[in-house]
Amino acid sequence: MSDTRRQFPAPLPDRPSLEQLRKQAKDLLRAARAGDPSARSRIASVARDPGDPRSLNLANAQLVLAREYGFASWSKLARRIDDDAGARPGRRPMIRPVELRPGETWRLPDGTGAPADSVWRMFVAAREGDLAAVRSLVEGHAALATVEYNYTPPIHFAVREGHARLVDFLLERGADPAYRSYPFSEPLLVFAEDRGHAEVAAILREQLSRRFTIAAHTGAIIAASKEGDLARVRAELARDPSLAGAGNETGDTALHHAVDQGHMDVVRALLEAGASVDAVRGDGYRPIHCALMSHWRVRRHSSRHDEIVDLLLANGAAYNIYIAAARGDMPSVRDALQRDRSLANFVDTHQHRPVSAAARRGDVAMVALLLEHGADPNLPEEGAPQGHALWSAVDRRDHELVKLLLRYGADPNCEVESSGTPYGHAQKDPALRELLRAHGGRESPNEHPELQEAFKRRDFAALERMLRERPELIHLASWGDGILAGPAHDADHEVIDMLLRLGARVPPVSKWAPYYYFKHERTAALLLERGMDANHMNWHRFTLLHHMAAEDELGKARLLLDHGADIDAIDEEYCSTPLGVAARFGRQDAVKLLLERGADPVAAGADWATPLAWARRKGHDAIAEMLDAAPAPPPA
Repeated sequence: MSDTRRQFPAPLPDRPSLEQLRKQAKDLLRAARAGDPSARSRIASVARDPGDPRSLNLANAQLVLAREYGFASWSKLARRIDDDAGARPGRRPMIRPVELRPGETWRLPDGTGAPADSVWRMFVAAREGDLAAVRSLVEGHAALATVEYNYTPPIHFAVREGHARLVDFLLERGADPAYRSYPFSEPLLVFAEDRGHAEVAAILREQLSRRFTIAAHTGAIIAASKEGDLARVRAELARDPSLAGAGNETGDTALHHAVDQGHMDVVRALLEAGASVDAVRGDGYRPIHCALMSHWRVRRHSSRHDEIVDLLLANGAAYNIYIAAARGDMPSVRDALQRDRSLANFVDTHQHRPVSAAARRGDVAMVALLLEHGADPNLPEEGAPQGHALWSAVDRRDHELVKLLLRYGADPNCEVESSGTPYGHAQKDPALRELLRAHGGRESPNEHPELQEAFKRRDFAALERMLRERPELIHLASWGDGILAGPAHDADHEVIDMLLRLGARVPPVSKWAPYYYFKHERTAALLLERGMDANHMNWHRFTLLHHMAAEDELGKARLLLDHGADIDAIDEEYCSTPLGVAARFGRQDAVKLLLERGADPVAAGADWATPLAWARRKGHDAIAEMLDAAPAPPPA
């Protein structure tokens, strides 16, 4: 590393691979951090502030290699290697999440399990359009057709890549055409239209039109209703009265959003204009469900929403045993059960049941009545293949209700999406935890209660002792996004410092980095200074810089750029650079920042995904003018 006589541009190695080049970059960084003057000089040549110790990071080491091989950025070097290998951004190898590692079992939507290898093959086959492989996998496990990882099912990939026959097959097997992507809630139809997949778009429109009254240009009235802007709502209705009852690509109506946000005057105006009081959107929610529960796990109670429920019912909203249970209407629940005992297990359109509605309110008497009439607390509901009732009772710390549900067979080990099991959720209540244990509650192999208890007590001596005795705990795949994610979310720098000292690291790929590692700018800065990769991404190669650009998080974007984030990295969801994503979402300040910091104004993974193409397609005229005026990029 000490020889400073280097010829530029250097020829690429024979049969170059990104893995090989990443190793070269890591070797360069390691040498620089060890004090090698040549390595330090090379990194200083690309750093914005060579005197800043933060410039000794992997992103800058990669940029050094890219420049020495004759490329303006690491992403341009990576694209050349992909091109030479016959790949394109949509065909780079998929990133396999650690939770889907070989040997694991993955829970399917029907409550059964399948090997993680099968789940992974399903996603890969869906992206590649391999109908034969998908068909074979579904024959083995029918629920693989709708399996999800991080809220992403196979149909997402099939639509995104334009595989019409595969889209048809998955829809026939129960895939939801009204699915929205995570985290930006993009409808499948928008994915197909943006990418020019006309045949796929036609299939989706035909499926959606069977369920919803779809109209163009609903965005403005939905946004105004969500914001409670009555004047704008009335202006949109004056322009087109049919918008009162129209929905978008996933069945969302203006009434759903006005109800959800509690805007009584807007709700009243929409109903007077003819809005459908019982419109069912893609996830099964009617407006009245939006008033009764703002989140599928936790009921929100407010007098304002109760008044809206009354208004909806007065305008003809359907009243069933679930609605009665959610409102605490015991006479109606009792009357319904006397007419038909099977209604104890009624499931409403949004996949929730009366027993869980009563449990959410802590109504022991109603829960008892439903159980006595045959309610099964373990039947599937939204986000809970074995029901919500017991988890809700534990969440309320309602010992009497928990005992009642356990007596009727509620499972203390049933998983609730993103919330664990009732037994796990009872951690902070020893008596409740013991009660659940007596009925079969058990620790998940991933829980490590002694470690979590030490975290809770902030017993740093015990934590350090346990982690030094069992260093493998620091790197367990069961931590998902990494052992540092929780402390980062809580901005707990004391815990972060201890874990880093013991060898913990932020993984290069995670699901929820924007909401954990980058929730707090100060914490994000600490992690970057301590070695977090500024090019951290999710399994779609959507980097943190992409996300900060999409959300107009300028401070965090600057932080990433200062630590060497690849400004022209291309993701797989939008085939775009961070600049392209900012243009797509109309983030003018982020566009300005990225251009000032040297973003390539034309870089993209496809012609339809350039920043200018996004700005024009989405109607962001001011951004389109900025991009038109941007100087041409330097040659690769």
